[in-house]
Amino acid sequence: LREENLVPLLGLRNLTVLDLGTNFIKVADLSVFKKFPALKLLDLSVNKISPSSGESNSNGFCSNPRISVEQYNRQVLQEMHYFRYDMYGRSCRTKDKETASDESSFKEECLKYGETLDLSRNNIFFINPLDFHGLSFLKCLNLSGNAISQTLNGSEFSYLSGLKYLDFSKNRIDLLYSTAFEELKLLEVLDLSNNEHYFLVEGATHVLSFMKNLVHLKKLMMNGNEIATTTNTGMESKSLQILEFRGNRLNVLWMDGNAKYLSFFKNLSRLEQLDISFNSLSFLPPGVFEAMPPELKILNLTNNQLKSFKWGELHYLKKLQTLDLSNNLLSTVPRELSNCSSTLQELMLRNNRIQRLTKHFLRGAFTLKYLDLSSNKIEIIKKSSFPENVINNLKMLLLHGNPFKCNCEAVWFVWWINQTQVTIPLLATDVTCAGPGAHRGRSVVFLDLYTCELDTSYVILYALSASAVLGLMVFTVINHLYFWDMWYSYHYCTAKLKGYRRLSLPDACYDAFIAYDNDDAAVTEWVLQELVVRLEDQKARQFNLCLEGRDWLPGQPVFDNLSQSIQLSKKTVFVLTNRYIQSGSFRTAFYMAHQRLLDEKMDVIVLIFLEQVLHKSRYVRLRKRLCRSSVLEWPTNPQSQPYFWQCLKNAIATSNTLAYSKLLQETV
Repeated sequence: LREENLVPLLGLRNLTVLDLGTNFIKVADLSVFKKFPALKLLDLSVNKISPSSGESNSNGFCSNPRISVEQYNRQVLQEMHYFRYDMYGRSCRTKDKETASDESSFKEECLKYGETLDLSRNNIFFINPLDFHGLSFLKCLNLSGNAISQTLNGSEFSYLSGLKYLDFSKNRIDLLYSTAFEELKLLEVLDLSNNEHYFLVEGATHVLSFMKNLVHLKKLMMNGNEIATTTNTGMESKSLQILEFRGNRLNVLWMDGNAKYLSFFKNLSRLEQLDISFNSLSFLPPGVFEAMPPELKILNLTNNQLKSFKWGELHYLKKLQTLDLSNNLLSTVPRELSNCSSTLQELMLRNNRIQRLTKHFLRGAFTLKYLDLSSNKIEIIKKSSFPENVINNLKMLLLHGNPFKCNCEAVWFVWWINQTQVTIPLLATDVTCAGPGAHRGRSVVFLDLYTCELDTSYVILYALSASAVLGLMVFTVINHLYFWDMWYSYHYCTAKLKGYRRLSLPDACYDAFIAYDNDDAAVTEWVLQELVVRLEDQKARQFNLCLEGRDWLPGQPVFDNLSQSIQLSKKTVFVLTNRYIQSGSFRTAFYMAHQRLLDEKMDVIVLIFLEQVLHKSRYVRLRKRLCRSSVLEWPTNPQSQPYFWQCLKNAIATSNTLAYSKLLQETV
C-alpha cells in the first residue's frame, strides 16, 4: 500500500473512512493518511502487515524492506492459492482454517476521539517507533490481535504524542518496566485486555505501576489477563476513573490470610467505576471495602462465586450508587439495607440463591431506584420487607424467575402489584406462581385476593345474595310477562314529571362528514386524492373531515357510526353519482342529516354533483333557490376547479341559514 496505489482516491477531499481491511497487505505506507485532509478512519485490520526492520523507514510498516522485485513476485505467486476455488469459481474456502473472532476488534468508542488508525489482527509482533513517524495527529490506535510480545520501555510510541485511545488488547505484552506507555502524555483510554500470556508464566515479573505516569488516563481495561501476582502491592493513579478488571485472579491475590494485596485499588484516588467480575471470588476478605477508592460509585462483582457478602462494610463506600452482585451464590440479603449504605441507588442481585427477604430489608432505603431480585428462590414477599413509602419510589423492580407461593401470605404482595405504578418487566408472563397446584404456572396478578378473607359478615352476605337471586328470578318472570306495560308506564310517568326538554347536543368534533360511494373506486380516489388534500392539507385553512374508512370505530354497528358521524359534524357533504343516489346507504345518511333540520333547526346538508343527476328533482331545485351555496357541481373545465374548491370551503365554513331570505330564517 503506497501513495501511487491510491491516486484515484486523492481527489476525494471529503473522504472520512478508508477501509482496506482483509486485503493481504504486507507493505503499508502510513503517510497516505496525510493525503486525505478529512480522513477520520484508516482501517488496515486483518492484513499481513509486519513491522519494519528497525532501520530508517519512511514508508511505515513493511514485511521486508530489502526484498527484491523478483522475490516479491515469487512470493505473490506462491500465495495465489491461499484461496481455493472450484472449477466454476463458486466456492471460496481457506486452505488452512484459522481461528478468528467473529466480532470486530475495532471499537466505536475509539473513533469518537478523532483520527483513527486500525492495525488490528496483523503480523506486527513488535513495535518500531519509526513506523509511526509523522503520525502525531493520531488520536486513536488499534493494535489488538497482533501477538506483540515486546517489553515496552516508554519509547515505542514516542511519535504518537497526541494519542488519546490505545487498544493493545489480545497481545502478549510484557509489563516489566514501570516506564511503559509514559511517552503517551495525553492518553485517556488504554485497553490491555486479553494479554494473559506472560501473566500465566510462573516467575515472570509484572509491574503495574506504569499508570502513575499517565496523568490523563481515565479508563483502563485489563480484562481476561488472569493476573494472579504482581510485584506491586497495588495500582496507583490520580486520574483513572474507570477500571475494568474482569477475568483475572483476585481470588489468589485476596487469598485467605494474605493481606498483601488488600489495598490493591486504594491508591486509585479518583476511581468511580470498578468492574471485578469473573474473578472466581468465593468470599471477600475483611478490610477489602475499607481499602477501596474513596470516590467509588459503581462496583461490579457479577459472575463470581460469592457465597456470602459483608453488607455491613458497605458504609466505607461513602459515594456508592450502583452495586451489582448478579450471578453469584448468595443466599441472604442485608438485614436493613439503609443501615449499610445511605447512597445506594441501584442494587442487582439477579441469579443468586436468595430464598427469603429479611423483615426490614428495604426500610429507610429512600435513595433506591432500581432493584433486581430476578432468578432467585424467593417464595414470599411480605409488607415489612417492602415498605410502600420505599418501593413506590422505585423506577424499576425485577422479580421474574422466582418460585412465588400464591397462598394467603401473598395477598398483600399481589394487591400491591395490581395497583402500583412501578415498572415490573415480564410481570404478566414470568412473575408466576410455583404453587399450590391450582395456581402453578399462572401469573401472580390473577390471584383472587378475596379467597383468603374470613369474616362473620359472610353469613349475612350469603343470606342477602340468596334473597337477591330469588328476587331477581321473580323480577325476570314479571319482566318477561309484563315488560312492555311496565316500560310504557315508567316512561309515561317520567315524561309527565319532567316535562318537555330539548336534548343537549354534543359538541361538533368535525367540520364536515363526507358521505360517498365507497364501492366506486373513482369516487373514492377523488375524495382521498382531491377533496381531502384540498381541505385538510392546505396551509391557509385546514378542515377536520370525518371519513367512513378512516374515522369510524371498528366493530361498532354501521348505523351507530353513521349517526355519530352526522351528529358530531357541523356539515354533511354528499358526493353524488347516479349509482350512489340509488343506494340504501345514501338514503339512510340523507334522512339522518335531514332529521337535524327537523330536530335542531340546523340545515347541515351540502351537495356535490360529480355527474349530471337529479336535474328534475324538486328538492334540488328548491335547495338551489333557497340556498344556492350548498349545491355544487364538479366543473368539467379544469380552469374552474379553484373556484369550486373555494365555494366548497365557504359552504362548509358558513351556516346554510345565512343564505336564506330573512322571512325564511324567521320561519325556520
